Amino acid sequence: MSFIESIYEKAKAKKRTIGVPEYKNEYMIKAAVKAQQDGIAQIVFVGDPAEVEASAKEYDVDITGARIADLNDAAYIETLLNRYADSPNRVMSRKFVEKRIGNPLYLATLLEAVGETDATIAGVDTTTYEFVLAANSIIGLEKDCNTASGLLIVEVPGYQGEQGNVFGMGDGAVCIEPTVEQHAGIAIAACETFSAVTGKEAKCAFLSYSTDGSGGDSAPVKKVRAAVALAQELRPDLKIDGEFQTDAAIDMRVGKKKVKRPSEVAGQANVLIFHDAAAANSATKLLQRLGGAVVFGPLYQGFRLPILDCSRSDTDDILYNDMALLSVLATAKKEKI
Repeated sequence: MSFIESIYEKAKAKKRTIGVPEYKNEYMIKAAVKAQQDGIAQIVFVGDPAEVEASAKEYDVDITGARIADLNDAAYIETLLNRYADSPNRVMSRKFVEKRIGNPLYLATLLEAVGETDATIAGVDTTTYEFVLAANSIIGLEKDCNTASGLLIVEVPGYQGEQGNVFGMGDGAVCIEPTVEQHAGIAIAACETFSAVTGKEAKCAFLSYSTDGSGGDSAPVKKVRAAVALAQELRPDLKIDGEFQTDAAIDMRVGKKKVKRPSEVAGQANVLIFHDAAAANSATKLLQRLGGAVVFGPLYQGFRLPILDCSRSDTDDILYNDMALLSVLATAKKEKI
């Protein structure tokens, strides 16, 4: 069974409700309808019912069974705003939210914030910046979290390592140049996300051009080393190690040769933490385009509730997979709470 097939089974076993504000996009509405029909998720289209129905007609899909959260229903909106205002998890004022929920993206995050949905997916017609801003303003970050971040799940066909062929890679989109504290926080969140969706124990490696000081004491190496130490201090229960070159992180033979000390991560890492977003983004796309890797996500981390920011180039097949992943992540979040 492939990784994504296992995700389909988990999603169907505990179906969650996903808000979809980008129903005007052909690929998004097709993916959402298929997810609804296959039992991957309960779909809530968020916006104008007439527009949702027009989009369904234009793209020849049957939205039967999906709910529509009507942004024109004044009484319903008032109820949502009141629930948000009374919530102990409220981030911004009622007035702030009220000014913005004419935008389906903001209404979708409001629905999730008050418990009407379990998760939100967007990104085919929305920039990462816009989505992060909406989620941060209305849903907010987890307690004690110092940054939002994203984790890509990468399946590499044919790869045979100690850790299997599924990896978590981050952060490639959200926290562009993390501080030491943010870098440590990203690693901790990545471990939790990876374990939640794969069911496997995370073995997390901080990547660098240096392995255990082989590259000297340059500022970039010192920064990674400090982040490793902080992450280990904050979460001694997690398997986090570094700094490692990529081969030392994922190849057992190389790990044993280069890391001359005991390590539960070297040579068998399944979560890879890059020093900045450019490195993570570039590495992921190289694996995808040149190595035939299948990439899912990114799954956003650090927010109080789960959201998924897809790519503007995604097709309905990719978005369908993302909805399955998001449903599984939402279940993990609920069970943790």
